[in-house]
Amino acid sequence: MRNFSLSSSTPGITPVGAVPAGESGFAPVAGNDDGSAFETFGEKLSRLRKARCWTQSDLARQLGVSEASVCYWEQNRSRPKPARLESLGALLGAPIAELLGHASPSRVSDLGAMVARMRSEIAQAAGTSPAKVKIVIEM
Repeated sequence: MRNFSLSSSTPGITPVGAVPAGESGFAPVAGNDDGSAFETFGEKLSRLRKARCWTQSDLARQLGVSEASVCYWEQNRSRPKPARLESLGALLGAPIAELLGHASPSRVSDLGAMVARMRSEIAQAAGTSPAKVKIVIEM
């Protein structure tokens, strides 16, 4: 196994701080089926809330939670409890699986194709074969 020194100046490397973090991983941004952009749970919640022209206070009031709770959810600092997720999904017209970014069968095949592409690109950059590149995805 070869170790490589990577920095933000290395082509194709994104600094960790620039990558959105989230417990459930990422989901393609609505309307972008190529998977080139991703949004976290908080970003998705914010987008869906704003699409209804609601403030964080409006959403908090409808859910019976504090405005700080909604703010923390949108900042990915905390997550709503499962029962609250059901209410949130109903209010926003989005299934819980969509809110959490869980993969649908079509997205799973998209993910497989993306991993294969990335494996090839990493192998090429590292000067090795794709078979020697291991990719681990944590969700």
